Amino acid sequence: MLEFNCKAKQSVFGLEIPIIISNNYSPVLKDFWGDELSDPCALFKKAQDVARDCGAEFLSLYFNALEPSDCEKKDLLNKYKNILERVLKICKIPLMIRLSAHADWDIETANSLFEILDREVIISPIQAANYKELITASRSTSFDHKFVMRTPIDINLTKELNILSVDEGVKPGDILIDPDMGCIGYGIDYGYSIIERICLAREAGDKMLDMPIIVYAGEEAYRAKETKSTDFSAAWGELSERAKMWEISTASSLISAGANVVVCWHPDVIKILKSQYCEVSCH
Repeated sequence: MLEFNCKAKQSVFGLEIPIIISNNYSPVLKDFWGDELSDPCALFKKAQDVARDCGAEFLSLYFNALEPSDCEKKDLLNKYKNILERVLKICKIPLMIRLSAHADWDIETANSLFEILDREVIISPIQAANYKELITASRSTSFDHKFVMRTPIDINLTKELNILSVDEGVKPGDILIDPDMGCIGYGIDYGYSIIERICLAREAGDKMLDMPIIVYAGEEAYRAKETKSTDFSAAWGELSERAKMWEISTASSLISAGANVVVCWHPDVIKILKSQYCEVSCH
């Protein structure tokens, strides 16, 4: 399993793929992944090969469906379990299980999915509203997982959730901090400043903030209309390049702030970022 180090000179990159492809999913990503988008397992198989090619250190499988009605939950959870079971049979790369960030639904999803986990994974996101339940669910697997602790752009809440999680038995070395940030043009300055403050507190000796910082640059970038819409003047450039640049700009800004782990949606972005930051660090 991957080991994350907040003192490392270079960031670690993950490539993320969603289970559910919404109508709002960027056409740039649709063009890249092609027909595999209709089958989550085929998509994962392709993504695993792509991850090796672009240099991603892990794959994130995003169980992104919102909480369904009570009568639909059983079918969706069975679908989730079937997908994960098939993915685990072919998975040869470190894996993140990423939940929807809807606290109650994530508890139900975790209790279902963790029944079939056969390895250590990264579990994301853990929130104040469900940290006890998700930590308890993770113990049913008998593996030492990594936990992504998400709090809404507040250093005090970040520290508090880390302390509470450690009190529940999570090792500090198994925690990643998710400060929950935005993308370029959509509030990234708030996330940037929080990352800086966490890094400063870490350097000052605060052990409850001395954990790697993870950011979801891909998801945040592709929420922006600039990465999905062709309804812009020619001066904005072609959508295919504009979308990737939005993600690159978001990720590079957060890396500059101090992010240690970056989750991206387009593999070309990882290639470019790894190339650029390697070049900088090597000189």
